[in-house]
Amino acid sequence: MKLNWVSRALLMRRGFLAGACLSFALLARSHAQQIEIARETRVQPAANPVISAIEDEEEIAAERLPTAIHYTRRGGQKITVDEMRKSGAVAREKIERETLLGASHFAETPKPVLKRSDSTVRASVDRQLAARDSAWSQSVSLPMETAFTKLADGFDFPVGKPDGQGYYKARGYRSGGHLGEDWDGLRGGDTDLGDPIYSIGDGVVVFARDCHMGWGNVVIVRHAFREGGVVKNIDSLYGHLNTLLVRRGQAVARGQKIATMGNAHGLYDAHLHLEIRKNLEIGMSRAAFARDQSNYYDPTQFILSHRHMQTGSGTYRIAMNTFTRDSLIHWDRARNFSHAHTGGGSSESTAALKKAVASQH
Repeated sequence: MKLNWVSRALLMRRGFLAGACLSFALLARSHAQQIEIARETRVQPAANPVISAIEDEEEIAAERLPTAIHYTRRGGQKITVDEMRKSGAVAREKIERETLLGASHFAETPKPVLKRSDSTVRASVDRQLAARDSAWSQSVSLPMETAFTKLADGFDFPVGKPDGQGYYKARGYRSGGHLGEDWDGLRGGDTDLGDPIYSIGDGVVVFARDCHMGWGNVVIVRHAFREGGVVKNIDSLYGHLNTLLVRRGQAVARGQKIATMGNAHGLYDAHLHLEIRKNLEIGMSRAAFARDQSNYYDPTQFILSHRHMQTGSGTYRIAMNTFTRDSLIHWDRARNFSHAHTGGGSSESTAALKKAVASQH
């Protein structure tokens, strides 16, 4: 009886142990079906300089990888610890390899640095200096005074309009010498004193005053005209005048009477000194500019070649205060050369007068 109880106890113990072993076996088998190996959130190979230089690209490459890698043995066989370690090593190598490939893919190729030539650098510096100087000049310059005029439709002679009838050119233009023309009446002497002087074309008066010295009264008219499709400007100067009939800023028409012939307060026989200028900055400061055709036209040649001009119905804006050097001249302090009347013209004037008179017969 006692033996039976002991035998029964041993049998129960064996059954319990067998059940426990079976349970552990089933549990181990169920865990062996799936093993998760979490990837590292950031892989930084210590011996690769590319990865250390582009950390942002590493993060982008890492985001493209799957969250976890799954390994499952077919047939439900148990995975040993060594196999688990090998699988972990394989997974790590795969992550590192894909990270390296992604980082190299996203790495930017450094752009070549082009070395600028010395001439390019100097040109850039010159442009910067020019811009600075231009800004400085504009900040201290006075506001530009302007006026409007219609384009000239042609030009005529300033005496005996329109062709200079009854007058002759006593002295002509010479580059480097006499920069204009002197017009006298055929009667000679001061018989033409007070004769009318006409504007050679449409324009605006930019200067009108007594300059004293060897000039006497002077009028300068600025003209705009179209030539070759381009609008150009000239100044016509009328010197040694007796009376002024216009004022600065006044618009004048072609053939309009603007003054009367004078003798520079008695310095010369009465005549008109006429200049036509390309340079609009000369004013009464002729000594500051080249005395040649770069700044002056031959008056007669210009008028004859511009008798009829293309024009339009609109007006054209012109600058008024371009005689910047004239601001240094104190006109009221200048004296008249009125006590040196020559009593006659030059030998050139005399020869021209004889020729002009002979042509009338």
